[in-house]
Amino acid sequence: MPRVTVRLFAEYQQAAGTMELTLDLPEGATVLDLARRLEEMYPKLRGRLVQGDRLSDEPRVLVNGRNIEWLEREKTVLRDGDRVAFFPPAAGG
Repeated sequence: MPRVTVRLFAEYQQAAGTMELTLDLPEGATVLDLARRLEEMYPKLRGRLVQGDRLSDEPRVLVNGRNIEWLEREKTVLRDGDRVAFFPPAAGG
């Protein structure tokens, strides 16, 4: 059972009321599974991380410092000890 550390930034941190947490996930869990779990745990995040059967376009997600866009996106499988960071979209322009 992989244990991952999750860091939430800016608006996500405010919505969850925490910046960092550690979660045990089932074997084979993906970034999408983690995002669903976070939405279940923190109702203020609902609809911001997951849309339907995929990750929302809103968050930028890093696994061990690597953007999931360069991995397997929301299908990236999480392993024991992984660090996952969720960033909301940048404001301004």
